[in-house]
Order: sequence, then structure tokens, then C-alpha cells
Amino acid sequence: MVHFRNVVSGQPHANWWDNGNNQVAFGRGNRGFIVFNNDDWALDVTLNTGLPGGTYCDVISGNKDGGSCTGKQITVGGDGRAHFYISNSEEDPFIAIHAESKL
Repeated sequence: MVHFRNVVSGQPHANWWDNGNNQVAFGRGNRGFIVFNNDDWALDVTLNTGLPGGTYCDVISGNKDGGSCTGKQITVGGDGRAHFYISNSEEDPFIAIHAESKL
């Protein structure tokens, strides 16, 4: 998460979303996006990330290793939108992607 912070440093908060309970997501400019699920049910939603289209490595569940990812991969469409699924039973119930985690 330190690297995430460094990548998004100085960027404004953007694309805020919440479910009115304990699921929250937001971006930092066009440099990063993070999603949290602290509810007793799964998060299953498509959101505007503000990031350029492409495939990103979730830096919570894994690491970018060359051109591949050891964790979840998130596909952002050309419109900046991506689908996120986080089970309520996951050990780390959040996803973080950023400009430098793009594959």
C-alpha cells in the first residue's frame, strides 16, 4: 500500500461510490482506485475508476511480476469502468489498482 500511496500522491479524490453501508470505493485522479467491502455480504458492482482502459494487477492479492500478475486481475474498459467482486469471507476484503500495476 505504500507504493499505491506514492503512485497516487497529490491526486484529488474522484469517482466516490458507496452502498450506504460498509462498501466504499474511490479513485485518486487517473492514477489509482481502491474498493473496500466491510459488509456481511459480497460486493458485486461495476464502477467508474477514472483509469485508462487495460488490465491491472490488484496489488492487495498479488504483485505485478513482469507482464503478469500473481493475484486478481481487473479489466478496465475504454470508458474507465471495471467490474469488482469481493466476497464477504475474503481475508483481505479490498482491491487496489494503480497506474503502475497496469499489465
